[in-house]
Amino acid sequence: MKYYIKQKIFSLKDKFYVRDFEQNDLYMVKGKMFSISNKLDLLDLDEEVLLSAQKKIITFLPKYTIFSKNGEELAVVKRLFGFRPKFSVTLGHQELEVQGTFFAHDFTVTKDNQEVASITKKLFAFGDSYEIDIHDEANQLLYMFIVIIIDQIIHESKKRNNA
Repeated sequence: MKYYIKQKIFSLKDKFYVRDFEQNDLYMVKGKMFSISNKLDLLDLDEEVLLSAQKKIITFLPKYTIFSKNGEELAVVKRLFGFRPKFSVTLGHQELEVQGTFFAHDFTVTKDNQEVASITKKLFAFGDSYEIDIHDEANQLLYMFIVIIIDQIIHESKKRNNA
């Protein structure tokens, strides 16, 4: 399934919608403004939390933990050291690998050397626009949220480098 995201460029806090091909809103992502732990929530259109993520504060490289709506830990997303963006994702006893292109515009998520998700950034769009393609039917929301968190980590890194 393909999802589409367009972030608002002039927003004081992270808030954007996940849409289908026809640009119908499916989900909303909200970040907590001025939050030290950089908390993100994936919400349905009634603003009920489906998944949430929180950044670990004291780490050398960024690390986010994803929780279910009941507070159960589902996954951990960690940035790995390297010149190209690379991440590891732990889902229970499974490990996913995420590799990005040099300019961090495209990413692939693999499990056991099989692609389960990908993200492509639209180059000529006002604001950040992405196409997310999820191949694993059973974990659509979780993989989509993992990709959103990876984008968040990339943005944090760019802000830090520009400061």
